[in-house]
Amino acid sequence: MIRIALTQLTPPKTKEKSLENIENYARLASKNHADLVVFPEYYMCYYKGIKPADEAENIHGGYVQSLEKISQKYKIDIITGIHEKYENRIYDTAVYINKYSGISSFYRKTHLYDAFGFKESDLYSHGNGPFDIFKINDFKIGMVICYDIRFPEIFRNYSLNSADLIVIISGWFSGPVKEEQWLNLVSVRALENTVYVASSNLVGGDFTGISTVADPIGVIINRCAEAPDIIYSDLDINRINDVRGKMPVLEQRRPELYRLK
Repeated sequence: MIRIALTQLTPPKTKEKSLENIENYARLASKNHADLVVFPEYYMCYYKGIKPADEAENIHGGYVQSLEKISQKYKIDIITGIHEKYENRIYDTAVYINKYSGISSFYRKTHLYDAFGFKESDLYSHGNGPFDIFKINDFKIGMVICYDIRFPEIFRNYSLNSADLIVIISGWFSGPVKEEQWLNLVSVRALENTVYVASSNLVGGDFTGISTVADPIGVIINRCAEAPDIIYSDLDINRINDVRGKMPVLEQRRPELYRLK
């Protein structure tokens, strides 16, 4: 079993406000016995006209060190988004903070949002993973970021490497049918891989909200509306085993026939 807390929040304009909010929600989630609390993409800070390079830090910089202290203080694991500076590049990065060992995994956004007139590649470099899987209780977990959800290969890669839960941090931009697309994509990615999928979204202004949890058969088992919120979900590994026993789609694949390039 794992209890996850998904936050749905408006974007903070400063790192100081971000850390204040993260501490408040980490305290609340810990009080409600969550093992993991998740915050959205861009949650280090975000504002109109942001230049991530001006805000970015090394993955072991002061901002992440503050996250580690919060995680240790409230005895709860944290996933959140940062603007990462590495050498001469800037990445849109998800970090996993373990309450005992600090930063234990990270993921750099693979597919940048160059669509609908927006060009995220002007702000960030493309990441190449790493596609690490880490463990909380009996759950093996992978991370993706926002626009990655439109690319099924990354989810299949995780599921074939034994992931049970895929966490998405997101700043899903609002627009015609974007809410419906989000719900459909979360559901389908869970169903086709027989995994849990859990998303934490920004809300307000440009962003849709609708943070969502889907079970291994694609059923939406929890979600936020379109306002700031925190939701809790208790996930059971036996649900995955039951679904895969009845619907063994991963075992029934015929990769020798596929030509994916």
